[in-house]
Amino acid sequence: MKALILPLLLALCLPMNAQRYSVGTNAVDWLSLGTLNAEASVAVSQHYSVHVGAELNPWTFRAGDQQKQLQMRQNSYWGGLRWWPWHVYSGWWAGADLRYTVYNGGGIIKRETEEGDAYGAGLYGGYSIMITDLWNLDLGIGVWGGWKEYTIYACPLCGVTLDSGGKPFWIPDARIAIQFIF
Repeated sequence: MKALILPLLLALCLPMNAQRYSVGTNAVDWLSLGTLNAEASVAVSQHYSVHVGAELNPWTFRAGDQQKQLQMRQNSYWGGLRWWPWHVYSGWWAGADLRYTVYNGGGIIKRETEEGDAYGAGLYGGYSIMITDLWNLDLGIGVWGGWKEYTIYACPLCGVTLDSGGKPFWIPDARIAIQFIF
């Protein structure tokens, strides 16, 4: 929720000329064990847009089987700002956001499972291809990092704690998103 405050304040402070909106979804997240995701944005000037988004992955696969269970469950929320050198929703862009995630993942590569809370900031860059007047293909890459409070368990079901605490982290991030512009 805190990640949404900065973009909302920016939206109220910047002039609202030629306002346009977009909603979209990131295919890379869908490939991450079916993570549902959506992002909405508003153009606040010719060169700036404010974005808010969320991801949800409630799925547990092979639930109840200690040797085969896997999951990448999460609730993630972010809000940020993009700068467009040419025109909003067209061409190159650079952006930053604030993000908060509650996660529980494991059993995919090894049996260990990690759960916790992560919060931080991200820096991104990309290119938005105008397919039609209403549709864009948005490509981007970046990194987000910050601090996480975590607990690591020996397996998805057993509950044997191996480690816990807090530490800094960074995660690479990519996007291949389809956006509807209106």
